[in-house]
Amino acid sequence: MKWPKLKQSNIVGTAVNKLKFMTVAALFGALVFVGCQDRLVMSDSTPFGEGVVRLGDTEVAEVDGTKIYLSDVERTAASKGLIEEGSPLTPGQPIFQKVLDELIDQRLLALDALRQSLDQDDETRRRLSAARERILGNVLVENHLKNTVNESTIRRMYDEQASLRDRGDEVQARHILLKDEKTALEISKKLDGGADFAALAREMSEDESSRDKGGNLGYFTNDMFEAVFTKVAFSTPKGEVSEPFKTDYGWHIVQVQNRREAPEPSFEDMRSQIVNFMTYDEIQNILKSLRSEGDIKLLFGQAAVRSGDLATDTESSTNE
Repeated sequence: MKWPKLKQSNIVGTAVNKLKFMTVAALFGALVFVGCQDRLVMSDSTPFGEGVVRLGDTEVAEVDGTKIYLSDVERTAASKGLIEEGSPLTPGQPIFQKVLDELIDQRLLALDALRQSLDQDDETRRRLSAARERILGNVLVENHLKNTVNESTIRRMYDEQASLRDRGDEVQARHILLKDEKTALEISKKLDGGADFAALAREMSEDESSRDKGGNLGYFTNDMFEAVFTKVAFSTPKGEVSEPFKTDYGWHIVQVQNRREAPEPSFEDMRSQIVNFMTYDEIQNILKSLRSEGDIKLLFGQAAVRSGDLATDTESSTNE
């Protein structure tokens, strides 16, 4: 059991984990080269490429007459979180060779699947269609986020949150979480007798997240933990130990170590939370708009109702 669960005090704190998007697999097929001004243009006219044009890309491998490009390696590495989006890769880097080997294996498998005409299978077509649908949706979202979640909008959100934030004081405290009141009273007597709080926390506390740290919870504001817990913590004088008290998690004893004015979180500290929240919020806005404008019919539910009515009518006719 972990105690306590953090609560968030502002809109940014509700941010979900970063949305991870699927990326397009490496492109297959032979490439046709044509000239365009002074830059190299390579157009992939295969069924996989569907006329995709590459500008100034670099060939890094050839597999059975098909090419793998530097951008394929970089895109795959970024999708796996091995490099930052937009970061370059060079053949001398271990990550480069690792990802390239994966793409070569993937290309060999795909080419063999084509030789066996597996792309003509109905199930394969359904899966390819579903993958295309996901990729198109992801690209739409990515393009929207480029315009709505950028350095300018992230900074604006931070400034707006800073103007609304009233964090007040924060407390640094230790606590011991116990199963029942009897045990809590026994520990309280030991503390009154001069026992070491941190040692008792390591020995007796039920809170796995803070037990090994001697019950240390660090600094927290009065909106971060359960109201009953923070009320006791903030009403206990610095250097004092509270009487045992009960929350939904069990019985607690709190030792207040320090009290200070809550520092203002820096832009760097808050940036990832802001990005998470704005990303989630913008995606919800897109979906809400599309749902309101789209023509959506829940056919399965309606079909089930009609089927049930038909079954009832059939039974009635049979009984008659």
